[in-house]
Amino acid sequence: MKISQKQKQELIISWCFSLVPLIALFETYTKFVDLGMNTGGGEQNAALFPRMISFLLLFLIGINTVRIFIQASNSPSDEKAVPIFESEGRKRLALMFVCFVAYVIALSILGYYVSTPLALLVFFFILGVRKTIPLILLSIGTTVFIWYAFAILLKVVLPVGKFGLYF
Repeated sequence: MKISQKQKQELIISWCFSLVPLIALFETYTKFVDLGMNTGGGEQNAALFPRMISFLLLFLIGINTVRIFIQASNSPSDEKAVPIFESEGRKRLALMFVCFVAYVIALSILGYYVSTPLALLVFFFILGVRKTIPLILLSIGTTVFIWYAFAILLKVVLPVGKFGLYF
């Protein structure tokens, strides 16, 4: 079985996405346990939803990996490699990943209410939003929508960081 360059790239991208659920699982099995947010009813069990989504993502990544290996075993080995996206797209993906890691770290220091709008500003800028007003409105609007959905409707405690900032 020979894996083409395109299939190798698909595997690398797929496995890079597995870092996000692995970080979430690490957080829910360590910090959430220390804070006592992993036992009890719906309000106390803030770890349940991230765990479910993380396991679902890891399951889908596993299925994609199996699909790639099955496809590699069924395809001829003289297939010409086709890049998934050009170098600009790879740079953008790497930058998004670095920014996401910085956002996760900033959550524990600055909290949700400060780090999320800043991270969204950076994410939207990387994705091509260049006008100042839409950039700010998208970032703040998305932050407020997520806050309302999770903090108000679902009663999930959002990270307040070391400074204890919350609204």
